Amino acid sequence: MSEIVQVDVTLLGRQFTIGTPLEERDTLEQAVRLLGDKIQAIQSGGRIVDADKIAIMAALNIAHDLLKVKVGDGGLEMATIRRKIQHMSEAADEALRQSQQNLF
Repeated sequence: MSEIVQVDVTLLGRQFTIGTPLEERDTLEQAVRLLGDKIQAIQSGGRIVDADKIAIMAALNIAHDLLKVKVGDGGLEMATIRRKIQHMSEAADEALRQSQQNLF
């Protein structure tokens, strides 16, 4: 069972405490920075001043960016890319094991 840690973050001038598994703390902090950057970009545009609207627009921008994540003409999703990389890594490991066995 993973240890849950409390992470304090500030967004739009408000303090939040978020519980997360210890091994996911870095990812949470990256997500907070990404959201903070999106919020800052919207605020610097100056057209939207209501905090709720800024938060919603930032969330929509991030969701839109996530849905656009495609690579190449085939439009591979990130999960597919990760599976292919894992498969290639396993194949390379197996080839190395076999070549080392042939040496002895």
